[in-house]
Amino acid sequence: MQYGHFSDDGKEFIIDNVETPTPWINYLQNGQYFALISNNGGGYSYIKSPLHGRITRYRLNDVPPDRPGKYIYIKDLDSGEVWSLTWQPVGKFREAYRVIHGFGYTRAESHVSGIDGSVNYFVPLNDTLEIWDVKLKNTSNRRRRLAVIGYVEFALGHALIDIINQCDDQHFNRIYFDRQLNSLFATKTYWVTKNTSTQHQENNEWDQWAFFTLNQPIKKYETVREQFLGFYRNENNPLAIERDSFSCRDRDFGNVVGAIWSEIELESGQEKRFHFKLGVIPKDRFDRKKKVVIEKYHSDRAVDQALNEVKDYWERFFSSVRVKTPDKELNIFLNYWTPYQAKMAFDVGRVASFYYWGIARGYGFRDTAQDTIAVTIAHPEKARERIKLLARQMFRNGSVYHHFYGDGQGETTGHCDDPLWFILAVSDYIKETGDLEILKHKERFLDTKEEYPILQHLLAVVNFVENNLGKHGLPIFGRGDWNDTLDYIGGDEGGESVWGAMFYATLLKDLIELLEFIGKNNELKRVKAVQKSLTENIERYCWDGEWYIRAFGQDERKIGSGESEAGQIFLNTQSWAVLAGLPDKDRLIKAMDSVKIKLDTPYGPKICAPAYRKIDPDIGLVTRCVPGKKENAAVFCHPTTWLIQAECLLGRGNHAYEYYKKLLPSNLNSSRFKTEPYVYAQYITSDEHSTAGQASHSWQTGTAAWMFRVTLDYLIGVRATLKGLLIDPVIPSFWKEFSIERVFRGSTYKIHIKNPDGLQKGVKSIKINGKPISGNILPLFKNEEIDVEVLMGG
Repeated sequence: MQYGHFSDDGKEFIIDNVETPTPWINYLQNGQYFALISNNGGGYSYIKSPLHGRITRYRLNDVPPDRPGKYIYIKDLDSGEVWSLTWQPVGKFREAYRVIHGFGYTRAESHVSGIDGSVNYFVPLNDTLEIWDVKLKNTSNRRRRLAVIGYVEFALGHALIDIINQCDDQHFNRIYFDRQLNSLFATKTYWVTKNTSTQHQENNEWDQWAFFTLNQPIKKYETVREQFLGFYRNENNPLAIERDSFSCRDRDFGNVVGAIWSEIELESGQEKRFHFKLGVIPKDRFDRKKKVVIEKYHSDRAVDQALNEVKDYWERFFSSVRVKTPDKELNIFLNYWTPYQAKMAFDVGRVASFYYWGIARGYGFRDTAQDTIAVTIAHPEKARERIKLLARQMFRNGSVYHHFYGDGQGETTGHCDDPLWFILAVSDYIKETGDLEILKHKERFLDTKEEYPILQHLLAVVNFVENNLGKHGLPIFGRGDWNDTLDYIGGDEGGESVWGAMFYATLLKDLIELLEFIGKNNELKRVKAVQKSLTENIERYCWDGEWYIRAFGQDERKIGSGESEAGQIFLNTQSWAVLAGLPDKDRLIKAMDSVKIKLDTPYGPKICAPAYRKIDPDIGLVTRCVPGKKENAAVFCHPTTWLIQAECLLGRGNHAYEYYKKLLPSNLNSSRFKTEPYVYAQYITSDEHSTAGQASHSWQTGTAAWMFRVTLDYLIGVRATLKGLLIDPVIPSFWKEFSIERVFRGSTYKIHIKNPDGLQKGVKSIKINGKPISGNILPLFKNEEIDVEVLMGG
């Protein structure tokens, strides 16, 4: 069953059946203020940090799900009938609603009891607030008197403390109604700034005032949850609305809420528009700024301008890459929804969703580095700043914080892969921009007072590699590599990661290319020697006959071997063998064919197989997970992007395209898939579980950044190099032609590619503005528009 569809231009997803299998959400944010909103009005808001800056509550693992939220109730003052402008929380008249998710906005539309309603939620580009833009039209043949009630439940500050110490924490809440400004203001007089639960009592108050307001006269208000909902009710049928029993009292304790009641009258055919605003004002500017902030978006014109600015921002973001292929779904995802999802992961830091509530984990070093590749094309300046931030989370020996909670606050865990992702972020940025000056930019290491150039941070990673090798000359596993659930391989000896060796070899290859380009010959010799040794050791010790093993455990036990009872083959050590450029082509082909035979399913390739069905404490958490889900033999979407890249590097466009199509969320039955069909999930349950095809952990996954770049760079085959744009399409053989418009270093390349012979790979000729060039790297231009004609051939 499908619950919605894309608009004709692909820029909106329209949900016709709002009773979706899970909440289908959108992100409304500007990098400072963040609001998550579902198709039924659920969600939460925060300023800067979902842990320390939580504005509104969201109850975890609750039934009904997706509560509370950003709700607007309508009450007919003559009949007493009550409904909401989103289907939930009242939950009546499901067929009367539809929801449209767009880029930076979500709009709910309804037709209930002769009233056409709509509410459009969005966050302006430059203000720490959200706007709920409401329109009500009377389509009945009689005059209507309506109460309009906006409702939010406040958290105010530290989200974890709000959950685990709620009985005490509510004593610090303060909320009052300012009649002159027609607004509720709420804050907390005690604020914990630690990153985890603690008994340490800080002498701080929350640094924000939250506000909730409306550009219509507020007749009455409620400030305590139990008073508004009723002690034995919930958001479906608030007692205060039913009985008109708003207390209109300010409060200095309790579970504080913002419930504001206004009234309007509509003649038959008349429409009225008004705006709720929810946001925060810093305390040190509160008295000076509150009137300006509250009144800024009172007019329809100001709201329209703010929404248009949001839409214009996303148009500019998408304009850096435009593709037109024979596949309409690919066009929609590659042009819009995949870079949109990737940008959200970059801005949010993968810490806040409806699966991750932003209360327990910091920003992952590897996640942050990978998500940088999502913005290097459209926002290279943001990528540059993120690289500088990452450099400050590094130690002089090349190790890094696995998670960091703030700039220079974090934890080390011994994961063997973390530092190498820094090479990816820097090399990708330089290839895209040509900005070699970043290598001279200086940042401190965590354990030094002196600042060092970014180049020295890169070379510190090489130090880490050299000092983290085991008996086979492969990386010591530590508490995991990219796969966090392989966390106890090797016992006291630590084990060795075969994937880690391939990963090291791949990223060091990028560093070698960069060092060659800038002429750092002394460093180059050293890095080449390390990379060569890793490659040789992989080939010497890690081939299992049909594929590469995953790791060496204690007493040289092979993990991911045909000899194993479970976990015989792992996806990553087959794809990354290709990415690393291992020299034995026959082995690479055989390994990738083994993926097709052993791992592929109707939903995509499994991360490993067969699933572990017995707990093995010498391997770790993966063996404790239910078979067919998460890292225990699910279709893990993130590593599938690397498989697509590997198939492209082998020139097998049909295979790459097949894997791409299997993973497209819109291709799957939503009743089974459950998560949003317009964004990627972390994993899809595999055929090793009865719920095969069910997805989970959508939005905040590295799948988005990698799928965007792998599809663009390797399947479409237009990718940045240090010398210019490389043209190397690897496509399904039935594509006869396609085009791409790509902004690169200030110029716009309009590239049209023809494939008359039905090939999967190969460039026969390239013309620039009608003139043939040699090779397949496009020359650099300065702020020009260039026409490129490409003919594929042998």
